[in-house]
Amino acid sequence: MNGIGYRLLVALSGVCGLALVIAGQGCAEKDPPPQSSSGGTDALNGVEFVESYSFQGAVLEDKDLSGIACISPTRCLIGADESAAVQVVELSREGRTLNVLGSISLLPSGEEIDIEGIAAEGDCYYIVGSHGVAKKSGQRQAKRYTICRLKVDPTSGMPLGNAVTLASLTPILETDPILRPYFAKPLQQKGVNIEGLAIRQGHLFVGLRNPNLDGNAFVLEVEAGAVFSGVSRPAYTLHKLSLGRGLGVREIVAAREGFLIIAGNAGSEPSDVYLQAEDYEERRGYDLFRWDGRGSAVRKIGSIPNPPGKAEAMAILEDGPEYTEVLILFDGAKRGAPSVYRFR
Repeated sequence: MNGIGYRLLVALSGVCGLALVIAGQGCAEKDPPPQSSSGGTDALNGVEFVESYSFQGAVLEDKDLSGIACISPTRCLIGADESAAVQVVELSREGRTLNVLGSISLLPSGEEIDIEGIAAEGDCYYIVGSHGVAKKSGQRQAKRYTICRLKVDPTSGMPLGNAVTLASLTPILETDPILRPYFAKPLQQKGVNIEGLAIRQGHLFVGLRNPNLDGNAFVLEVEAGAVFSGVSRPAYTLHKLSLGRGLGVREIVAAREGFLIIAGNAGSEPSDVYLQAEDYEERRGYDLFRWDGRGSAVRKIGSIPNPPGKAEAMAILEDGPEYTEVLILFDGAKRGAPSVYRFR
């Protein structure tokens, strides 16, 4: 977690541009401080580095990757917070590669929406902008307050016909009694900012980086169909999560049981405009948590060892009774430094 668009033009060599018709189709649903110099686990950490992946082909804004989701075992979508498009990639477990197949423009104007989260269910991807002001200047840029629904062929990963629908979560965020005082404020002052997105059985779970209030972070749950129906302010639930002081949701994904969450600084580093920053610790790392999707309690799994950048994009590769494996992309690292981690 509506719009008028333009017709799909496909070119699949290297980085291609795909212009899409924006329409209102629905979608089918289906049931840090380093931890160790070796890059693996230590006695106090439950997260183990397994291996690295690599991208094949040109990646847009490759040092700003902030979202990934997979609609099938081999087809995924990636996005960067400084890019005006998302990209379809082919994931190969055997080759440990992410092969870029094509690019998709989400807005006719080609403007960026500050992509911060991607989720997939059925035959749809959901792509959400930060819905927050620019962290350095505090300026409000209209396209950041966008959530997109992208209908695709799950086999090819490519868009279908009238593919993109646009909406916004602003009517909820700016009127909710808890979030309203922090809406349109900068990250340095606990300003509302989205950084994660998951979906389960048609319900979007929107992870907020900020505000953190008395050690509690927030996840907004809202039915996807209602968001894109044109209803001005759909019904929703605001979940309060006991992540701890200064921590915000940097990514959330639906798991076999409940959700996995990456947590990091809720606040942002000071800027020339905002010299003081709340809920920001310069060398704070990134922690993995499990959440059941209902209550406020979370269970810490461990810290991501030796993160090469800001851990902001995650996809589950394996999720069984013995262990879970995830692929994480890092904002700030060249070509996202795709890395696989394992934990129980």
